[in-house]
Amino acid sequence: MKKNFKGFLVRLVILGAIIFLTRAIFQFPIEYFGMNIFKQTVANRLFSKIDALQILIVVGVFFGLYYRKRISALKHPNVNIKKSIIFILLGEIIIVIYYLFRASTNYFNISTGLLLIIIQIAILISLGAAFLCFTIAVFSIEYIKSFWKKLKKELIVAAIVAIILYNLLMLFQNQWLFFSTGVSNILNSIFSHLYPVSYHLGTNGPILTVSNFSVAIGPPCSGIDSMFLFTAFFAGLFALDHRRMNKSLFFISFIVGLIGVYAVNILRLFLLILAGINISPKFAVGLFHTNAGWLLFVIYFLGYYMIIRKFIYKDRLPEGTK
Repeated sequence: MKKNFKGFLVRLVILGAIIFLTRAIFQFPIEYFGMNIFKQTVANRLFSKIDALQILIVVGVFFGLYYRKRISALKHPNVNIKKSIIFILLGEIIIVIYYLFRASTNYFNISTGLLLIIIQIAILISLGAAFLCFTIAVFSIEYIKSFWKKLKKELIVAAIVAIILYNLLMLFQNQWLFFSTGVSNILNSIFSHLYPVSYHLGTNGPILTVSNFSVAIGPPCSGIDSMFLFTAFFAGLFALDHRRMNKSLFFISFIVGLIGVYAVNILRLFLLILAGINISPKFAVGLFHTNAGWLLFVIYFLGYYMIIRKFIYKDRLPEGTK
């Protein structure tokens, strides 16, 4: 049973890696070569895919921990490599179609009307279809059917929770300026010892210029989304296992971890600015900025949880988490 659960977690990581690599492959030429026709605009940006992906990761990990016993009872069929490759390629083709739909709003200057609604629906369908293809490639159709049959109600509830968390995150991001100012001041202090630095408050937030490379520390750079997701997962973890926890150590671990999330965001922006100075401004504000945040957050969170779970429980770890 433990083998089945470990297999589920491994496949979940592989699915995340496929999505990350796919996004990187498609976004890199768009950002680096300035292919503006494929860029997001108000018309074709239906939601923040990076924030949505972070929510899915948090809800997915919590879902796996909460229902680990039932997931452990589901056996994984043998991997059919040919089928997996076919579904991955099919998913990539659908992603190409998604980018073509996105480009159509820019090329034909579509910003309102029924045609825009149709294109937006097509964008949602294409993203959903691509995600389904990648999921089938990793887990197989047989396993997905069994998973849905055993956990249908729970999956629906998890989807609703994910939607609620996403909208709360968007609301929470309105408090970004306080955190962005703190990040800017710390980076200004660090880089002032390394490069010529100028700092001022612009209309879109603090603006930091380091050696002729300028970056606006806006809502995505404030770290507020990562702190919100970290808080949400710890709240879920507490609700799940509070009877088995040393509550003092748990809350101390939460506070330390929350500070760590803020520090990881500062590290991300530090590396982003270094990339902008030494590699390419387009790479820094494009591909690196888009993907580094959630990737560092996932690595930090999983590593931090693996450490603190040895200390926050009173006697032993909950069965199935070792």
